[in-house]
Amino acid sequence: MLSAAINRRGALRAGAVAGLSAAGVVPTSTTAHAAAYVTRKPLLAGANPYVTLYDGDTPTGYASMWRVDWSTHGAGAVLMVWTPAGLRVVGDDPRLAAWIEEHFVRNFDEARALPSWPAVQVERAAVQLRVDPAKGAFARTAGLAVSISGPLDARPFALADFPLRGVSHGLSMQVIPCEHASITVNGRPVPGKPTVIWPDGRPASSAVTTVHEAWSM
Repeated sequence: MLSAAINRRGALRAGAVAGLSAAGVVPTSTTAHAAAYVTRKPLLAGANPYVTLYDGDTPTGYASMWRVDWSTHGAGAVLMVWTPAGLRVVGDDPRLAAWIEEHFVRNFDEARALPSWPAVQVERAAVQLRVDPAKGAFARTAGLAVSISGPLDARPFALADFPLRGVSHGLSMQVIPCEHASITVNGRPVPGKPTVIWPDGRPASSAVTTVHEAWSM
């Protein structure tokens, strides 16, 4: 259920990270014991709102929206939607969309928690994508529409060593957990809703908007 969905990128989605250590900054007193610094190269900059819908404990739909402002594989918009009926990956640049799916999304905890993540042929189509930190995110393409709204919080996050595909990555972003979300496939709403919890008064949700998302490797 939610624990799987918000475990992606460690404690980030649950909002359990706070303070200097969450930003990858080591207090001065422990600097001598820190591992050697590793230089990195930029990999991607943009935004990645996403949502998992649930009916009770069962995931009924998952969507991952990508506004790629810059990456080693180009720029563009990508929308991925999973339901029990299958997976669609749509992008205005199929090469970029295929890389996003293969390098990032299929390796995230949200995708791994789903009953299946089938192989898929990327569809070339224009994706309308709007990300507003104060309102949420919206994406639309042929036969698909996704909406995330009702921001509950906005908090910065950075991690100097995030393992992805067995390789250390750098990651930073602003995280905006949201209260509401919907997924529509061929005009029909996917049943279910996001799960929202408030551990220690900090909102965590299976519907999240991110901005200023930057990956390095």
